[in-house]
Amino acid sequence: MKYYDKILDLGVFTKKDIEKIVQNSKTAESFLTRSLKKGYIKRIKQNYYVAMDIVNNCPLYNKYIIATKLDHSNYISYHSALEYRGFNNQVFNEVVYSGNSKINNFEFEHITYHFVQSKCNLQIESNYDGVKITSLERTMIDCIDQINLAGGIEEIYRSFNSIHNINENKLLEILDFYNKKVLYQRAGYILETFKTSLGISDATINYIQSKIGLSKCYLNTSKKISNTTLDKKWNVCVPHYVSTILSKGSDIGEL
Repeated sequence: MKYYDKILDLGVFTKKDIEKIVQNSKTAESFLTRSLKKGYIKRIKQNYYVAMDIVNNCPLYNKYIIATKLDHSNYISYHSALEYRGFNNQVFNEVVYSGNSKINNFEFEHITYHFVQSKCNLQIESNYDGVKITSLERTMIDCIDQINLAGGIEEIYRSFNSIHNINENKLLEILDFYNKKVLYQRAGYILETFKTSLGISDATINYIQSKIGLSKCYLNTSKKISNTTLDKKWNVCVPHYVSTILSKGSDIGEL
């Protein structure tokens, strides 16, 4: 098919991208209609398309690449950033991504694309496949900050248990950027749990503790819940089941 090599190079594209190639709006419209009918491309959402592997009848690009190609500012974030790096405990039929230009949530190929407005432009990395993603350290803090976007507290614990030797300065850079007492409290409690495997120094733990608030908070929610124990060092109310999450064979559910 004429122009097929060029749409392969584009990967994810819009009608405007095709117009630049064919130099004519009507020709671009005809090209898209013809290519959709023949299965050379597939519509992701309104005005966005992806090239198809015509042998296997599937998109040539995975969910991470698709999400980051929808806008130049997009990057993979939260649980999906853990999943991309292989630190996830569960796989969700969802990709969480962030950027500067809001995109309504949509579904494509049985995957939900969940956009979260970017709060920070620090520590966004580009990988060999062109996917932009938050650094591991920022991903960890972001997940603690928005536990619902991390798959829950159990998912955080099980994922963090697989991570080793992070960059303390990067952790602190993100914590200080957000500068929220509740986040310092939750992050301090969780990071201290994995202090040895993460390679976190006493100095870093002490610095985080110096930033916490006097008011107590709940580890996994902003709402008051029962069956918790107050950790006095961090002023964090910890659900009783948290202590068993890392135990082999535990079957823990969210409260």
